Amino acid sequence: MPHDPDLFGKTFDQQLEVAGDTIADRDISPNRRIPGEIVFEPLLNGVRVTARDEDHKVLWGFIGSKGMIKQIHCPIAVYETLQALLSEELEKHGLPTSEEVDPIQAAKQALSGLQDTIDKLGGAITVKNVSKATIERAKAIGRVVNDANRMICLETSSFKGVTGENEQAPVGRVRRPDIPR
Repeated sequence: MPHDPDLFGKTFDQQLEVAGDTIADRDISPNRRIPGEIVFEPLLNGVRVTARDEDHKVLWGFIGSKGMIKQIHCPIAVYETLQALLSEELEKHGLPTSEEVDPIQAAKQALSGLQDTIDKLGGAITVKNVSKATIERAKAIGRVVNDANRMICLETSSFKGVTGENEQAPVGRVRRPDIPR
């Protein structure tokens, strides 16, 4: 498809303004569309919202809760598929990309960072005198950690060694020997 002079070099929003309903049939160079879907998955105290490509691979996601409905910005997780697409786009346009990292070392660093976070969260609720603020903090930590653990278990359930042969991954529970059950 040749470059569309009405659309070339514009932001997608500008292209949409010019093309309207015909945008699907037009060349939007140098912009690029990724066909896909948005999926809403109910969790314990919220909804996991993910954007997926046409092969259903997760591009990005976040956990939505009632408290964030009126917020414009929220933390999102950017997954490998989107990272690879972004790297490809950056390279295509001559922009800097991240250096290649040893995947084993990167996984170990990610696990270490997660363990540090778990330790800090455990410390935030391990207090001598439990106050109303501690209880509220514990509720929030429990909700967030249960959702994160459920997501991790779902994403890694096919990995050998993640669960024992006769047990299932604990959904909704993080077990730490130093935190009382």
